[in-house]
Amino acid sequence: MKKSASKKSSRKKGNTGKRYSIAERREILAFADKIGRGGITAACRKYGVSYIALRRWMKLGVNGIPRGSRAVKAGLDGRKLRRVKTALAGLKAIKRQLTVLQRALKELSK
Repeated sequence: MKKSASKKSSRKKGNTGKRYSIAERREILAFADKIGRGGITAACRKYGVSYIALRRWMKLGVNGIPRGSRAVKAGLDGRKLRRVKTALAGLKAIKRQLTVLQRALKELSK
Protein backbone atom coordinates (compact mmCIF):
# COMPACT_ATOMS: atom_id res chain seq x y z
CA MET A 1 0.00 0.00 0.00
CA LYS A 2 1.42 3.36 -1.02
CA LYS A 3 1.25 6.35 1.22
CA SER A 4 -0.44 9.29 -0.38
CA ALA A 5 1.54 12.46 -0.76
CA SER A 6 1.04 14.59 2.30
CA LYS A 7 -0.55 17.97 1.82
CA LYS A 8 1.39 20.95 2.94
CA SER A 9 -0.26 22.76 5.78
CA SER A 10 -1.36 26.29 5.01
CA ARG A 11 -0.74 27.24 8.64
CA LYS A 12 2.38 29.24 9.25
CA LYS A 13 4.75 28.21 11.98
CA GLY A 14 6.00 30.54 14.64
CA ASN A 15 4.36 33.76 15.70
CA THR A 16 1.09 33.68 13.82
CA GLY A 17 -1.06 35.66 16.24
CA LYS A 18 -2.42 38.99 15.14
CA ARG A 19 -0.86 42.07 16.67
CA TYR A 20 -3.07 44.99 17.61
CA SER A 21 -1.95 48.61 17.89
CA ILE A 22 -2.77 50.54 21.04
CA ALA A 23 -5.41 52.52 19.11
CA GLU A 24 -7.06 49.28 17.96
CA ARG A 25 -7.01 47.92 21.49
CA ARG A 26 -8.63 51.08 22.83
CA GLU A 27 -11.34 50.89 20.15
CA ILE A 28 -12.07 47.24 20.96
CA LEU A 29 -12.18 47.88 24.72
CA ALA A 30 -14.46 50.89 24.21
CA PHE A 31 -16.80 48.72 22.13
CA ALA A 32 -16.88 46.04 24.84
CA ASP A 33 -17.55 48.66 27.54
CA LYS A 34 -20.31 50.28 25.49
CA ILE A 35 -22.14 46.97 25.05
CA GLY A 36 -21.94 46.20 28.76
CA ARG A 37 -22.98 42.68 29.69
CA GLY A 38 -21.89 40.36 26.87
CA GLY A 39 -19.56 43.01 25.47
CA ILE A 40 -16.50 40.81 25.67
CA THR A 41 -18.13 38.07 23.61
CA ALA A 42 -19.48 40.61 21.11
CA ALA A 43 -16.04 42.22 20.74
CA CYS A 44 -14.43 38.80 20.25
CA ARG A 45 -16.85 38.01 17.45
CA LYS A 46 -16.74 41.43 15.77
CA TYR A 47 -12.98 42.04 15.87
CA GLY A 48 -11.68 38.45 15.95
CA VAL A 49 -9.81 38.99 19.21
CA SER A 50 -9.34 36.02 21.49
CA TYR A 51 -11.20 36.10 24.79
CA ILE A 52 -7.95 35.64 26.70
CA ALA A 53 -6.26 38.59 24.98
CA LEU A 54 -9.26 40.82 25.61
CA ARG A 55 -9.37 39.92 29.31
CA ARG A 56 -5.62 40.57 29.57
CA TRP A 57 -6.07 44.04 28.05
CA MET A 58 -8.88 44.73 30.49
CA LYS A 59 -6.75 43.63 33.43
CA LEU A 60 -3.41 45.12 32.43
CA GLY A 61 -4.44 48.01 30.21
CA VAL A 62 -3.87 48.47 26.51
CA ASN A 63 -0.10 48.81 26.93
CA GLY A 64 0.18 45.48 28.74
CA ILE A 65 1.27 47.21 31.92
CA PRO A 66 -0.68 46.89 35.16
CA ARG A 67 -2.90 49.92 35.66
CA GLY A 68 -1.70 52.33 38.34
CA SER A 69 1.41 50.28 39.00
CA ARG A 70 4.11 51.92 41.08
CA ALA A 71 6.69 50.11 38.97
CA VAL A 72 5.43 51.91 35.87
CA LYS A 73 5.65 55.28 37.62
CA ALA A 74 9.22 54.44 38.65
CA GLY A 75 10.10 53.53 35.06
CA LEU A 76 10.77 49.84 35.72
CA ASP A 77 9.84 47.19 33.21
CA GLY A 78 9.19 43.59 34.25
CA ARG A 79 12.79 42.44 33.95
CA LYS A 80 14.21 45.34 35.96
CA LEU A 81 11.49 44.95 38.56
CA ARG A 82 12.38 41.24 39.01
CA ARG A 83 16.04 42.17 39.48
CA VAL A 84 15.15 44.72 42.14
CA LYS A 85 12.92 42.21 43.93
CA THR A 86 15.67 39.56 43.83
CA ALA A 87 18.23 42.02 45.19
CA LEU A 88 15.83 43.07 47.95
CA ALA A 89 15.24 39.44 48.94
CA GLY A 90 19.02 38.94 49.10
CA LEU A 91 19.41 42.00 51.33
CA LYS A 92 16.68 40.75 53.68
CA ALA A 93 18.45 37.39 53.99
CA ILE A 94 21.74 39.12 54.81
CA LYS A 95 19.98 41.28 57.41
CA ARG A 96 18.58 38.15 59.10
CA GLN A 97 22.04 36.59 59.18
CA LEU A 98 23.50 39.78 60.65
CA THR A 99 20.88 39.78 63.41
CA VAL A 100 21.74 36.17 64.31
CA LEU A 101 25.46 36.96 64.37
CA GLN A 102 24.92 40.06 66.53
CA ARG A 103 22.99 37.97 69.06
CA ALA A 104 25.75 35.35 69.09
CA LEU A 105 28.36 38.07 69.63
CA LYS A 106 26.38 39.48 72.56
CA GLU A 107 26.23 36.02 74.15
CA LEU A 108 29.97 35.54 73.73
CA SER A 109 30.87 38.93 75.18
CA LYS A 110 28.93 38.30 78.44
